[in-house]
Amino acid sequence: MARARNIKPGFFTNDTLAECNPLARILFAGLWCHADRAGRLENRPKKLKAEILPYDDCNIDELIAQLEFRKFILCYSVDGKNYIQILEFKKHQNPHRDEKQSILPEHHTNDRDNEIAPCKHSISTVQELEMHSCNRADSLNLSPDSLNLSPETSPRKARGDYTPEFEQAWSEYPERPGASKKDSFKQWNSRIKAGATVDQLMTGVRNYAAYVRIKKTEPEYIKQPTTFFGPAEHYLADWTPSQPRASPDSKLGKAGQVTAQNAQRWLEEQDAGN
Repeated sequence: MARARNIKPGFFTNDTLAECNPLARILFAGLWCHADRAGRLENRPKKLKAEILPYDDCNIDELIAQLEFRKFILCYSVDGKNYIQILEFKKHQNPHRDEKQSILPEHHTNDRDNEIAPCKHSISTVQELEMHSCNRADSLNLSPDSLNLSPETSPRKARGDYTPEFEQAWSEYPERPGASKKDSFKQWNSRIKAGATVDQLMTGVRNYAAYVRIKKTEPEYIKQPTTFFGPAEHYLADWTPSQPRASPDSKLGKAGQVTAQNAQRWLEEQDAGN
């Protein structure tokens, strides 16, 4: 059952939260309304999508991962069930006195039976544990002063972490089986060092993602992100979808149609750069 919660002016000007997708910000506020008085709720992405973002076409797992990466929430599991803890919830929310006590289990870092439940496209478990051991961001006060992290605790500076800009690009890049996030990040950094701008890389990702959607490209024909961010600079290509090729001539015999279909498939593979 959804509940009324408080939202403070700093929510709209917080620079850490601004690094998240706009829909992730709406999701964050929505999570407050569905959390119990302890700031805990079940991590059921499909249900949360239907309750908080019913009219938006989005990947709810990616939005949850963005909030966890920036330490606004913690994903964990107990006895095989997944939960979300909104960090600093008790400090900044004042549940109604008649609201029922939480019946959901807490996350205990020293309990071997409880473990962090990594979200899709999130950072590795080791990195998550390192992040959660740091001073957490004030997730509900959300005033600019309280959330200005020092260089030592900033996600951008933590050793082994991916930059927020790359996390955003990774979340928007079309899913490709076997894609290596680590190697893709290396190529991303190489392009930045070579003079490419984040805007160029992000524009390329979004244009390619739109191309893949329009062309309905099969996952195995999507470019590996390591190739996309590689020295060939595929992110600078014109990804405006071309006119669809004519289908094989129906007047051809069966063997001719098979040959034509094979030729068309080969051309599509060349377009995908595989």
